[in-house]
Amino acid sequence: MKKIPFPEKSHSTYPHKINKPILSKIVTPALKIGLTGGIGSGKTTVSEVFKKLGVPVFNSDDFGKQLLQHNTNIINQVVQEFGDTIIDNKKINTRKLASIVFSDKDKIQTLNEIIHPHVINQFEQLAQKTKKKYIIKESAILFESNSYKKVNKIILVRAPLDIRMKRVCDRDNRTKEEVEKIIRNQINDTKLLKRVDYIINNNNELLTPQIIKIDKILSNI
Repeated sequence: MKKIPFPEKSHSTYPHKINKPILSKIVTPALKIGLTGGIGSGKTTVSEVFKKLGVPVFNSDDFGKQLLQHNTNIINQVVQEFGDTIIDNKKINTRKLASIVFSDKDKIQTLNEIIHPHVINQFEQLAQKTKKKYIIKESAILFESNSYKKVNKIILVRAPLDIRMKRVCDRDNRTKEEVEKIIRNQINDTKLLKRVDYIINNNNELLTPQIIKIDKILSNI
C-alpha cells in the first residue's frame, strides 16, 4: 500500500502575528506670540520675566541692529538708500539712521523692507526648532511691519506717555524732541487695544502676576 506523505511541518505559528504599526508622536508646532508696545513701554523688561519662566524670546529689534552692523549685503543696501553720512568708523551709526528714517514714514517703510525679511526668517527658524509650548517675538513694529499676521496671539505692553518719555531719555540719552519724533511714527496704543489678545499694564501695577497669568493661559491652549 502506497504511503501518502504528510506535508512538512511549518515552522511558522498560526494564527500569524500581525505587527501593529508604530505610531509616531505628533509634534504640535509652538505657538508664535507677538509682544509689542511703544518705545519705553517696557517690552524688554516683560520679556525678561517670560525668560525666567522658561519661555524662549526673540528680540526683533536687537537682531535688526546686528544685521545693520554685520550683514554686508544689508549694510550696502541701507547706505545706498540713505547715504554714506550714516557711516561712522566704517559702521552704520544707528542714531544717525534713526534721525533720518523717523522723519519720514516712507523711509521707515523702506528700511523695514530691507531688514525685516531677514528678521522674519530668523524667527521662523527658531519657532520650528523650539520644543516649548510657545515662543515670543518681541517687536516694537509688529504692526507697522505686518509681522502681526504671522503670529497666533499678541501681547501689548502699555505705560503712560510721561513715564515712557523719561525712560527713553534716561536710557538712550536722547532729547525729548528725538523721542517725540519716534513716538509720532509708532501706532498709538489706543488704536491697538481691539487688535491684541492680552494687555500688560506697566505703570503702578505689578508686572510678574500679569505675566504669570498670561503664561498659564498660553501654556494650556
